[in-house]
Amino acid sequence: MDFKQIEAFVHVVRHKSFSRAADAIYLTQPTISAHINSLEKELGIKLIDRSGKDIEPTEAGKLFYEHAVNLMNTRDNAIFSLSTYNNTIKGKIEIAASTVPSQIILPRLIKSFAEEYKDISFSITQMDSEEAAEAVLEKKYEIGIVGTKCQNSKLCCNKLADDKLVLITANNEKYPAIDAVKIPFSAIAKENFIIRETGSGTRHEFERIISESGIPKSSINIIAQMNSIEAIKQSVSMGLGVSIMSKLSVQDYVNCGLLKAFDIEGLDLSRAFYLIYMSNRPLSPLSNLFLKFICRQN
Repeated sequence: MDFKQIEAFVHVVRHKSFSRAADAIYLTQPTISAHINSLEKELGIKLIDRSGKDIEPTEAGKLFYEHAVNLMNTRDNAIFSLSTYNNTIKGKIEIAASTVPSQIILPRLIKSFAEEYKDISFSITQMDSEEAAEAVLEKKYEIGIVGTKCQNSKLCCNKLADDKLVLITANNEKYPAIDAVKIPFSAIAKENFIIRETGSGTRHEFERIISESGIPKSSINIIAQMNSIEAIKQSVSMGLGVSIMSKLSVQDYVNCGLLKAFDIEGLDLSRAFYLIYMSNRPLSPLSNLFLKFICRQN
């Protein structure tokens, strides 16, 4: 058994795919398969269930995964200690992030971090907020960034950035002038709405806000549900409907004159993004380094 086999196994479990695991650690899919086959042969037990649509660990694989992650962390700790001693910190940080953080917030943070730590790379896996939180709870990732505050006591939840939701419309004469800061909900109550998918932090925050404001969900006419920010922005800009989106995510279209964005009168649409990690699990040195860096930025 060697670390290449263990690393391949950890990434196959994490990504539920041989091909995505290969991409994550810059190997070919046949090489990943060979590492898993060799590991299973050496241990004398099946670790990966290949029968379903998604690759899943067997019960033995789930048990071994805990030890495999610990072995990887022990290796990383040793490398980090020596790297610090030699002033050459190297490695890769893997993060599960929801859509807005992965597209808007993380690029800025990584750019600043890379100026200080040039030999550390990142692997960012985009998923919705619920999936990101679940991935951290399942110990597939040490760090997650989500668009709604987690209530699970097993997770530490640190505010990363402030944002707010805004109503976006096509940039045409049907809607108020762009300098109208707020628009009453009654003015757009009969509009077709395009919304994010279930599990999205944006969707969760919008539903929470309208519920607290006494607006029944049944009163909103939903014409489409999409899991792509770009698809929603394009659809709204073409006049398909309106949407409630993160201000950070739509600022580019607003600046280019493709969309209008408004606050909704009487609704507090403020929100935040959060960095999450397991409360009872020590972070690896690189993840801890990134966490401390973020704390300094804030």
